[in-house]
Amino acid sequence: MWPPDDDLLAAWRRLVADPDTGGAFAEFVLSPLLAEVARYAPAADPGDHLSAAGDAVLAVLRDPGGYDPSQSPLRSYLRLIAGRKLINHRERDRKHRDNRIPLAAVEDDLPDGNRQGEGDDLPDFDSPALRPVVDSLSADERRVFDLMRAGERATAAFAHALGIADRPTGEQAAEVKRVKERVFKRLQRAAGREA
Repeated sequence: MWPPDDDLLAAWRRLVADPDTGGAFAEFVLSPLLAEVARYAPAADPGDHLSAAGDAVLAVLRDPGGYDPSQSPLRSYLRLIAGRKLINHRERDRKHRDNRIPLAAVEDDLPDGNRQGEGDDLPDFDSPALRPVVDSLSADERRVFDLMRAGERATAAFAHALGIADRPTGEQAAEVKRVKERVFKRLQRAAGREA
C-alpha cells in the first residue's frame, strides 16, 4: 500500500536536498512499487517485477530532478517508469527466446559429418587427371597435399609440415590457408571443377 502522496513528496524533496537520503527513499517506495508492478503484470516473472521496480527507483535516485511534482503524483511517475522497464524486460526476453536455436537442431548428427556442403567441390584425390598436378607440387605443397588427403584439419599440423610452427599463430594460419588454397585450386582446375 502506498504511503500518502504528501509523505511521498516529502521523501522526494529530502532526496533532492540531500542525495545521501537515497537509501531511505528507496526503502520507502520500493515495497509499494513492487506490489503495484506485481498487480499490473501478474503473469510476469517475479524477478522481472523486482528488476522493473528497482530500475524505476534507481532512475529517480540518479536524477531526482527528472520528476516534476506539478505534472503527476510521485507514485504515478514511478509506476510509469516501472511499467516501461517491465515492457523492455519482456521485449528483451522475447527477442532472446526468438533467437534461440532449438536444441534438437543442434543435437542431430549430419549425414556427412562436419563436411556438409563441401562434397561437390572436392576433387577425387586419386583421379588420374590429378597425377601431373600432384607430381608438379613443390615439397611444401606436397606435404600439405598429403595432409589434406589424409583428412587433417588442424592448422598446427600444416604449420609443422611447412616448417613455420615457430611463427605467431595468426601468421601460421594465414600461410597455411594460402598454401592450401593454392594446392586446392590447382587440383580443382585439373579435375575440371574450377569454382
